[in-house]
Amino acid sequence: MGTERVMASVEVTDLRGEVVGSVDLPETIFGIEPSHNAIYHTIKSYMTNQRQGNAHSKTRAEIRRSKRKMYRQKGTGRSRAGSASSPVRVGGGVAHGPRPRELNERVSRKVRRLALKSALSLKVPDGAIKVVEDFTFEAPKTKRVAELTRAIEVDDRKVLLLTPEAALNVLKSCRNLSGVKVLPVAQVSTYDVVNADAVVFTQESLGRLQAIWGST
Repeated sequence: MGTERVMASVEVTDLRGEVVGSVDLPETIFGIEPSHNAIYHTIKSYMTNQRQGNAHSKTRAEIRRSKRKMYRQKGTGRSRAGSASSPVRVGGGVAHGPRPRELNERVSRKVRRLALKSALSLKVPDGAIKVVEDFTFEAPKTKRVAELTRAIEVDDRKVLLLTPEAALNVLKSCRNLSGVKVLPVAQVSTYDVVNADAVVFTQESLGRLQAIWGST
């Protein structure tokens, strides 16, 4: 990581929003030429894999209706009708409806890596990358997180807060804050970054991100 070129510097704030320093953003993660194609395919794969694929409509064989002929063949002045479960009748089966299927779409690790870096690089020019001092809560503190989002001026935006590892009390602190999502940095996806208006790192989580994604 010592050979990385530095492309930008971001202020580091504390929980009260006061500037306590700055940190350099490595160009290998936050300064690449964005690949919109990689972002598209990665998010498309993510959204597809969220689907359960269990939509099911009944065919005429599965409809519980009488199997007898509905009325006599001749003399009624109506067209010849067979089963009440026919797809052409109200309450009948569905001719070409959805059936349960497995939905699974994959993209390579190389493309996922490129997509995440591209999404982060697109956030930098808009000032949507924020860094705060490392913090922990011994108990849930929703008020403290709300004060932080106001101090760094992202309280009216969708915020993605990335922690070094799973932090239960931080997660609980954000549950009642609409628009704030908390994730361990190792679990962040391209969709999460694109869906957020601002991405907030702690200093340690930024270091973890560099260790995971900054080598190539």
